[in-house]
Amino acid sequence: MAYFYLDDSKHHRVGFSLAAFVICDTDPTKRLSTVFRKHGYDPREFEYKSSAKMAGDRQIQGLRADLKSFIGRQCKIAVCVVDGDKRLGPAALRLLSSALSHPSLEGQSHKVFFDQGLFQSTKAAGGLVERESALGCCEFHFEQDSRMHIGIQLADIVAHTCSTMLLETLGEVTKKVVLDMLGDSVYDGLKVELGFEMWAGIRYAFLAKNKQNPIDGFDLANVDVYPWGLFIDDSAGERISNAAMERFGENYLGCIH
Repeated sequence: MAYFYLDDSKHHRVGFSLAAFVICDTDPTKRLSTVFRKHGYDPREFEYKSSAKMAGDRQIQGLRADLKSFIGRQCKIAVCVVDGDKRLGPAALRLLSSALSHPSLEGQSHKVFFDQGLFQSTKAAGGLVERESALGCCEFHFEQDSRMHIGIQLADIVAHTCSTMLLETLGEVTKKVVLDMLGDSVYDGLKVELGFEMWAGIRYAFLAKNKQNPIDGFDLANVDVYPWGLFIDDSAGERISNAAMERFGENYLGCIH
């Protein structure tokens, strides 16, 4: 059994919204509660939000770093992209259907938690589920409070991170950051693109499979994320669709030194 958590990030000005699943082998609540308390936060009262001000706050930055590390080491992720945001819920169900065909997930029962506001109603969401036989192995929990389900807060991080990566691919973000990687003689203090820094931290988490017929050594270091870890809704325009496929369709897992 796996636990799926979904949250979204909306970018109407650019013309897309993105939703992300975080997939955990077990209920992450206890382990994540320990991470929160390590940084001085009570998980029963504090909710992590990527939209919160981070600059100059070492405490929240430390929590963010440990949550991202947890995602990169302990979870798998999958994303969907739509135009606007009205199709986010249905697109996420299409993404889930594809993800469940991955060898690591097929043939099992799963629990799925959606953040609030992704469907017109719980009844409407249930109706969509009933039409897709592949989703029959899942126990769904719609309209969930992210404060009560800490896994949704992980999905918030992934949705924000992947949206920023897509914005950079679209040329909407050009920010660079200085890496703080004490002990790494290659990267510590290096100025890199924000999207690269974000990708490097989660690249192993994308739900993917090895290429079936690699043509060379570089191809061997790439895995296919599409279709298991990426769904692009028909509503997305050509510019957004192409950028999403370029950014997420496959993933490089080789050495980046």
